[in-house]
Amino acid sequence: MAVIFPIETQDQRAIVACGIVFSLLPAVAVGLRVLARRKANRRLDTSDYLIITSGFFVVIYQGVTISSVLVGGVGFHVDDIESRFGVISGARLFLQHLVAIQVLWAVTLGLCRISIIHLLTKIFVVQSFFIIAKATYVLIVLWALAAILSAFLMCQPFEFNWDKSIEGGICGNAMVSWITTGILNMVSDVILLIMPMPYLLGLELALPKRLILAATFGIGILTCVVSIVRVVMMTQIDFEDITYTTPHTVLFSALEPCVAVTLSCVIILRPLFGGQYSPDGTATFTSPPVDALSRKVSNRYFKQLSDDPETRLRPEEVEYRATAAKSPVPFDGFDNIGGASLEMGSISIRHEWTVRSSPAQ
Repeated sequence: MAVIFPIETQDQRAIVACGIVFSLLPAVAVGLRVLARRKANRRLDTSDYLIITSGFFVVIYQGVTISSVLVGGVGFHVDDIESRFGVISGARLFLQHLVAIQVLWAVTLGLCRISIIHLLTKIFVVQSFFIIAKATYVLIVLWALAAILSAFLMCQPFEFNWDKSIEGGICGNAMVSWITTGILNMVSDVILLIMPMPYLLGLELALPKRLILAATFGIGILTCVVSIVRVVMMTQIDFEDITYTTPHTVLFSALEPCVAVTLSCVIILRPLFGGQYSPDGTATFTSPPVDALSRKVSNRYFKQLSDDPETRLRPEEVEYRATAAKSPVPFDGFDNIGGASLEMGSISIRHEWTVRSSPAQ
């Protein structure tokens, strides 16, 4: 019969309390994401189903971390587990939890990042972005497989992970494996963070609006920070007293997928804050004032006109129309839109100008 360990230390209380909070936050975020889709009259797509699955595994993950305290003895010295509580196997139960934690950590983050890539490819329908997204997709899949396989192949036979009494058992260097996967984890976080930035900052929008968009997509930096702290905490683990030296690593490992899933949902909750959406999911936005358009300076598409006294050009009856939509195929110009069915995702902007030429006065 398994021993239920008392919760006595601050680290134990932190893991249990955060485990509950880290289960609720992504669950609420995913629920709001689904609600936002429904309010905007949009069907759930691949990115939604991936994040729902990731959120499901996050909840399971938090349950395992709480169990590592109550059943695995996290927070107590290995010697105390044996002498005080009479558990002869010492850290054996926690080491079993540790394998599950490593696998769930890789699965949740892998699914979450793939979901983000699917979402970004529906927003930034640019060929160059697709190429970067595919390369990142491959990197994340390979990283997740490496992290999962290392959990099962680190020790041979597999049971030697927690039962060191098995004769002939061998293990690789777990610390090197964890730090390597942790660093690759940080690299993938940074790539996902900077991927959309050139395209956001290159939009034909006023600088403050571009910065707001960049900040919205840049909240993923919080995940990067958690990844860095997690790797630092990992270096402080003592395998001879692993149950006592691992609580901070367990805590930040549990925090990372929670933050990742929550933030990946936050960036698309705009429909919950108002807006009009047609039955096919198309959002309608109000045109900005003509003054704002006339003050905007851009030399990306037009050269500045010379001061020719013979002809003067002035825009009249400016019509500015913007449509936010998601298309199942890459954007190929307004002339090719036709009757295609569009959903949220890409942003297509069309300017229509009426220009009259009049003799100089």
